[in-house]
Amino acid sequence: MSWTDVDTKYPTRLDKDNLTKEEWRKLRTIELYDYLPLTTLEERFKYTDIRDAIIELNFTFFGYIASHKFINNSYISYEDKFQSALLHFCEMWPKYRFTPKYRADLSFGVFFKPRITECMERELEEVKYSLRRTLCMEVGDQLGKHWAKVTYDDLKDVNLPPEKMDSLKAIFGSMYTADLETHAMFIESEERYTPDLEAYSDNYDSLTDMLVHEMVIKEEKLSDQDLLDLADMLDVPFDKLKKLLPEAEKELYNQLKNKIDIVETFY
Repeated sequence: MSWTDVDTKYPTRLDKDNLTKEEWRKLRTIELYDYLPLTTLEERFKYTDIRDAIIELNFTFFGYIASHKFINNSYISYEDKFQSALLHFCEMWPKYRFTPKYRADLSFGVFFKPRITECMERELEEVKYSLRRTLCMEVGDQLGKHWAKVTYDDLKDVNLPPEKMDSLKAIFGSMYTADLETHAMFIESEERYTPDLEAYSDNYDSLTDMLVHEMVIKEEKLSDQDLLDLADMLDVPFDKLKKLLPEAEKELYNQLKNKIDIVETFY
């Protein structure tokens, strides 16, 4: 279906001439979602003409995700990530504005970014995130370096058991494709159970919770550049995110403090 057909079948009430390009994209996206029936998720999935129009409106959003999402797999290209982002959007697109457990007024980007990137990671990662993180943290501890910044060149400067060293070399793709089943046995299990941190969840319904989620994913505080990137992608003013950041940092601190108190009390 062409754009003309879509605009004829789902006419707009917006004054496009008095809107910026970004305002038009955002408001027209919501307007198209409002044309979906208030019946069932299965029924809304059938409106592929609306889905395709929404994809075309938000094409740059999927490019942003593809260019900014790091995938630990040397065989994955930008085009692979872009196609993956589109695929997973098509699997969940009607849930926006119709999922009861989430606020209906979240922006398109705030709603889809964490969900799509999580699906991309599960699909494309060569080595499981938890396995890579655990091994790289051991290297980082010896070098005084953040685990996410550990590189293959750092391995020569650390002392690790041969099994773990081989696993790390596999993770960095220097010898062979990592076999998770083979290398998982070398990861020590947790000595005691700890409850999940609420901030790891993507079930957030506010910009503050979104900032908490981003800090947890990055495992560090957000810089002004991080906030600028988020503001650009999510159509949210930078100043608004900057104002909310101290509140988000305090919320994350309280969650971490609460988790420590629970563990020390009950485990």
